[in-house]
Amino acid sequence: MPVYSIRGIDVDFPFEAYPSQITYMDRVIESLQNKCHALLESPTGTGKTLCLLCATLAWRKSLGSFSTRKDQKKSDFPWTDSDELMSQSGGGGGGGFPTIVYASRTHSQLRQVIKELKRCSYRPKMMMLGSREQLCVNEEVKSLRGKALTNACQYLCKKRGKRQCNNFNGTPEFLKKNPHIGDEPVDIEDLVSIGKDSGSCPYYITRELHKDVDIVFAPYNYLISNAFRKSLKVEWNNSVLIFDEAHNLESLCADSASFDLPSVLLSACISEAQECVKLAAGRRDSLNDVSMNPETFAILKGLLLKLQELINKVPILKKDEGFTKPGPYIYEMLKSLNITHETAPKLIGTVEEAAVLLEEEKQRTATNAGSKLEIIADILKLIFRENGSNHADVYRVHVQELEQGSTDVIKGKASRTLSWWCFNPGITMQDIAKKGVRSIILTSGTLSPMDSLAQELKLDFPVRLENPHVISSNQIWAGIVSTGPSGRVLNSSYQNRDVPEYKQELGNAIVNFSRVVPDGLLIFFPSYYLMDRCIAFWKDGCHGNSMTIWERICKLKKPVIEPKDSSLFPAAMQDFSDKLQDRSASGAVFFAVCRGKVSEGLDFADGAGRAVIITGLPYARVTDPRVKLKREFLDEQSQLADVKFSRSTLLSGRMWYSQEAVRAVNQAVGRVIRHRHDYGAIIFCDNRFEEPSLQSKISLWIRPYVKSYSRYGEVISDLARFFRTDRSNFPARLVTEQENNIVSTLLPVESSKNAPTPASGNRNVKNVGVVQNEFSRLDRFPPANRASHSERDGNNVKWKGLTILQRTGKMPRIIKGDAMQACSSKAKLVELSDEDTPVERCVVDLKCGNSEKQTCKTEMVAPSTCFNTMGLVKKRKVPESQGSASSPSVLNEKGNGGADNKEERAPAFLRQVKEKLNAEEYKEFIGYMQALKKKELKLANVMQSIVQLFCGAERDHLLMGFKDFVPDKYRPAYEQCIKTRKRQD
Repeated sequence: MPVYSIRGIDVDFPFEAYPSQITYMDRVIESLQNKCHALLESPTGTGKTLCLLCATLAWRKSLGSFSTRKDQKKSDFPWTDSDELMSQSGGGGGGGFPTIVYASRTHSQLRQVIKELKRCSYRPKMMMLGSREQLCVNEEVKSLRGKALTNACQYLCKKRGKRQCNNFNGTPEFLKKNPHIGDEPVDIEDLVSIGKDSGSCPYYITRELHKDVDIVFAPYNYLISNAFRKSLKVEWNNSVLIFDEAHNLESLCADSASFDLPSVLLSACISEAQECVKLAAGRRDSLNDVSMNPETFAILKGLLLKLQELINKVPILKKDEGFTKPGPYIYEMLKSLNITHETAPKLIGTVEEAAVLLEEEKQRTATNAGSKLEIIADILKLIFRENGSNHADVYRVHVQELEQGSTDVIKGKASRTLSWWCFNPGITMQDIAKKGVRSIILTSGTLSPMDSLAQELKLDFPVRLENPHVISSNQIWAGIVSTGPSGRVLNSSYQNRDVPEYKQELGNAIVNFSRVVPDGLLIFFPSYYLMDRCIAFWKDGCHGNSMTIWERICKLKKPVIEPKDSSLFPAAMQDFSDKLQDRSASGAVFFAVCRGKVSEGLDFADGAGRAVIITGLPYARVTDPRVKLKREFLDEQSQLADVKFSRSTLLSGRMWYSQEAVRAVNQAVGRVIRHRHDYGAIIFCDNRFEEPSLQSKISLWIRPYVKSYSRYGEVISDLARFFRTDRSNFPARLVTEQENNIVSTLLPVESSKNAPTPASGNRNVKNVGVVQNEFSRLDRFPPANRASHSERDGNNVKWKGLTILQRTGKMPRIIKGDAMQACSSKAKLVELSDEDTPVERCVVDLKCGNSEKQTCKTEMVAPSTCFNTMGLVKKRKVPESQGSASSPSVLNEKGNGGADNKEERAPAFLRQVKEKLNAEEYKEFIGYMQALKKKELKLANVMQSIVQLFCGAERDHLLMGFKDFVPDKYRPAYEQCIKTRKRQD
């Protein structure tokens, strides 16, 4: 496993790292060493999760050994109840070292992170946190949901009478006998299996172990929610917080600090309060239970009724605008009900007591529904938080009335919703930062523009990175299509989107794209409304054609439409997968929506997503009250520029509105390139993308490839060429041994018996300085963003002034330039020469196990003999008895003392190729041969590319000459490629 020295930290990495990966790890370590925050953007497929884990854990390991359970302070067993368990003091990564908290949006994403952790050599003490719903193995409880499950769990863990949770009771003994839990990576499914097999409780295992681990994995809400954050027994001071897939973090922070209270929910809470009155009265009369006073719940009901009346009396002059007041107005409303900072805690306690009473009744009657009253408690906790009302200025109170005819009409009155919206997501992040965390690292494939993100989160991010992709230019096609097949402008703006001509033009364009793009095609619309209207129009047969646009699309690709109901989404994904496998059509097309489920985090790798079409910009509805108020809030903040800040650094409402739309686009186009070998097209079907201001917001890795097309015909021509011809350059799969025979003559394959075998315990430390990788072997996985492989000299490698000296039985070691011991001259890069003049060669004895005994000989060989992958002098071990340049073992790759006819013709053919091709074409030809030798291309694809390269009257002899090197079984296919190409010409 390679080891890279980055900023003085040795980082074990499972693979040879690309320069962009080295840069990414460098930024991570810079942030950790300097105790500062970082914004790190790296496209999907660049291995950012693996880089993040390796760099962070390498830094943590440099501070001291990872924790082990047996070294930690044991909790006092047995526990008496769940509350006592949760009150145990936490360690936060034994030895006083920083705790790493790794958060992502969902557990499915965290599951992928755990898979990456398993690929690392690092084994920190770890724990994955989950909810009771995910981890409960108690048959009586796990069928419940939400608060009902939580309350049932807490009730059974308090050991009241015979009704106890045996899984909870068995957990202390299990942890005593199994202190190793967390030493190896475990995810939610692993923990549930452990619980089922052992009879212990996975939920309380995680709650106990997370206090003394090196790294904790959790969903975002465990950090964003103040209540969840309090429940974690983590030493926040000096901790490291990592937010992966953080492109939506600002909106999640704002949502977590806001609430909406619709009248239908408030009415349900009033009904529950009335039910509590009856239940408490019944217990008092029949069971003499005076622990719960029905009068208390009657007061609660009265308060909720007055709140409902207060909301209904709010004057709303215009329904589309609603009623809006500054944030502190919420305290005025509640004060009129005698709900203040002083009285709120008691009211919250009453609400929670009512929820428990309802839960006990629902358990008795086997009802699974959760309590709505818990939402009232959460709202009150949010309003009357610890820091009082200081934060209220960044809020707005809004009351909105739904239109008449709504299904939520109550007692003849239109339904209203009371909202308290936070417009400063930085409140949450600042609360976290105040706990003394060392570093907060935000990473995603789409964080740009970073200045506005940093301003929204109200944190200073001195370390930033916008990484390029690891793919090469021939793996991506990106074009702006401003007009359709008949020349009409493509523009999905509000004024144009319902025009029939636009929908027809877009539909006809999609028909043509479906014909050109192979396999899976993803089409993203700005909204469900526009998608539904377009599809309905395309299905309409009243436009005079024999086939509707929809029928023409379906004839080419089987359609799947993203459902609005999230519960139907798994079935839609399965349908898309099935249709991709259906050979009766040329693939499948997924009609989806920006910001929908298809655009967020799903993997449409390889044939599942060969192209993405963006039909327009997903601007939020400008009349949406929350959007409108957010823009007004930002504009108000920007007026402070003359006083506090430079105006250019502040985000205006208009800038935010545009950036949110382009961020959604960037997230959608990220579906197309999912790994290093993937390839695909990005098609922007809206002329507004031609605006420089919009193009500057497109992800940095896409921008260099974006081309604007004025004519639709050019788009189809270029796109067809991309999929028909350029894809032969992509390493889609390994070639077979038979296919590889073609290069065994032109590019001799080195004998594997001379390859060194790394011994365990040794490592290859690669000092990469600050931002660049000083060495990458790249013999199996060449960086896709580099034009050529590293300079390889036999079993040694030269790259950026370094020579990697392979030794039998040991890992390679690195030496600088001409510092090779006992070397009379520096290894030289030798170009292919037309003259058979001898060249200088440095040969290293690979059998020498001791580096002090390395010997080096200078030999003279003909360049035609030395033609290898890079056109370099080939270094091989030369026995002392065969030190002469004329030695057969040196001159003959096969070592049989002679060469067959093809080997004799190879140098002459290469000279002809070099004469007839220009420098760029010759380099391209050598690249094809290299890729074949490395088993990265199919011979069939290489033959197509060679035929295209050699086409032309002056190059016909090259077509025929190359055929001599094609294995007999493939010659008919090669000849067919020639015929097909000539017909096209």
